[in-house]
Amino acid sequence: MAKFEETVTFYRSQQTSPVHCAIVFIHGGAWIDKNNTPHDFDEFSRCLLDLANGNPSFSIYAIEYRLSPAVKHPAHIYDVIENLVKLVEQEGIEELNLMGHSVGATLVWQVLSGIPGLANAESFASSAELKLLRKLLKKCYLVDGIYSLSKLLEEYPSYDYFVSQAFEQIEDYDDPEQSQVIIPLNADIYVIHSYRDELLSPLQSNYLCATLQKLKQPFQSYWSDFGEHNEVYSNAKVAQYILHTMQMH
Repeated sequence: MAKFEETVTFYRSQQTSPVHCAIVFIHGGAWIDKNNTPHDFDEFSRCLLDLANGNPSFSIYAIEYRLSPAVKHPAHIYDVIENLVKLVEQEGIEELNLMGHSVGATLVWQVLSGIPGLANAESFASSAELKLLRKLLKKCYLVDGIYSLSKLLEEYPSYDYFVSQAFEQIEDYDDPEQSQVIIPLNADIYVIHSYRDELLSPLQSNYLCATLQKLKQPFQSYWSDFGEHNEVYSNAKVAQYILHTMQMH
């Protein structure tokens, strides 16, 4: 059972004309860390509100999902989709923007790409719930994310301590280059990475950018010093970038 009751509303926009636009944050934590929650984005949300003079044109939320080892993949992405659909329906969201950090970016990528990373999930990829979300998708911000488990474990063999808790076997996750990636025409992609990230080198974000280039998929990337891995989601420069791009139509 997903954890919709732990969805956090940071700001509900009064500017719902012509559509109710929202950004939803998805936290990281290697699928296992109980210290990472929707409240990771408390400071980031306050920064967005300050930059927008307290009146952004979009609502701001964050959702939760169950963690491993209590559950295994694909429970995490099932929870994300279920909670996003509930939020969309409850709040009347008509334009959906997603920002994910670390494995939160992995989960956003799975929604964005039609569930690559979810092996043998053709039936779920065509589900009404996922179709609804993908129809509403506008901007997807992928922040210091993980996209290839095989390359992750080649670079950081010790990371098997959390991968093995989240996945029955690594074959349960298809890397993007092994999958049929189908990105909605209405979606804009933003790849963000901090040069000072001490837990993930640029390899993962570069891998995703190379994959998108092979697909001839338009995207933007933003590389700078946004602090260490767990500082990026409270960085003011990232908040300014999100606000600037959210205001572009």
